[in-house]
Amino acid sequence: MTMWTVGSSAQSRLRRRLPWLTTLGRGLAMRCPFCGKSPAFDGYLHVRPICPGCGTPLGRVPCDDAPPYITLLVVLHVVVTGAVLTERASTMSSTMLLAIFLPLTAVLTLLLLRPIKGATLGILLKVGIVRPALSVSETNGADA
Repeated sequence: MTMWTVGSSAQSRLRRRLPWLTTLGRGLAMRCPFCGKSPAFDGYLHVRPICPGCGTPLGRVPCDDAPPYITLLVVLHVVVTGAVLTERASTMSSTMLLAIFLPLTAVLTLLLLRPIKGATLGILLKVGIVRPALSVSETNGADA
C-alpha cells in the first residue's frame, strides 16, 4: 500500500503513473482518486479530510466552486434541449412543460452533483492542486 506523503517522489511518480481514466472513474464512483478503496465523502458533499486507506489529504483539494458550475452546464444542456425538442414536437402547454422539466432539473442536479464533485476532486489531485497545510499557529489563531 502506498501512503500519501506531501512532496515525496514516490507519491509524485504514482500520481503521474495513474491514468486519467482511472482517476476520473474513481472520482465519478465517489472513491478516493488515489487508492480507489475508501469513500471520498463523509456526507452528501463533505469531502473527507484524509483518506483512511492511503492518507491522501482529500480535504486540502479546493473543489468548492467548479462542481456546481459543471453540473449546471451538463444538466441545463440536457434539460433545455429536451424542453425545446418537446415544445416543437408537441402541443403541450407551458404549464405542462414546467411541470415536467423543473422537477427533472432538480433531480438531475442532485444526482449528478456528487459524482461531478468526485471527478473534480480526482482531476485536481492528479494535477497536484492542493491547498497548503495549515501551520499549528494558524489553526490556534482560528479558534480565538
